[in-house]
Amino acid sequence: MRRVRSKLQDSATSTVALAGINLVLLLCLCVLLNTHRLPKYGLNICPAESHFVLARYDRSYSHVITITPGEVPRLYLEDAEIPGGVQGLEPLLKSWEDGYPGRVSVILVCDAAVPVGVVQQVADRVLLHGYNFSLSARPATK
Repeated sequence: MRRVRSKLQDSATSTVALAGINLVLLLCLCVLLNTHRLPKYGLNICPAESHFVLARYDRSYSHVITITPGEVPRLYLEDAEIPGGVQGLEPLLKSWEDGYPGRVSVILVCDAAVPVGVVQQVADRVLLHGYNFSLSARPATK
């Protein structure tokens, strides 16, 4: 039986050990790069939930409210004026209730001349009923 002997010198053994350690570190780095997970630093980040499903989108649950500027701002639902302005909006919002407020979407369209307080009143009333609320805006032109 033949004996296998190493002809490496003493410094060569440490070189082989360092090469083995580097190989293990490279393997760990490759595994970490392929996991696609970032380290967490005390923050719990969750993706936003969405109620919108394309297959079930029903336009009868989306309503457009328009506010026109003036001393007494007037509100319109689609093309009909809402009598009573902001106060007349409450019975209209109650008529949309069907037990699933998350599927009702209200889009507010208003001019820049409409006071922010009126916009906030309408937004508050819509959000108090649990409906989804969006503001429609026009991009600024130079």
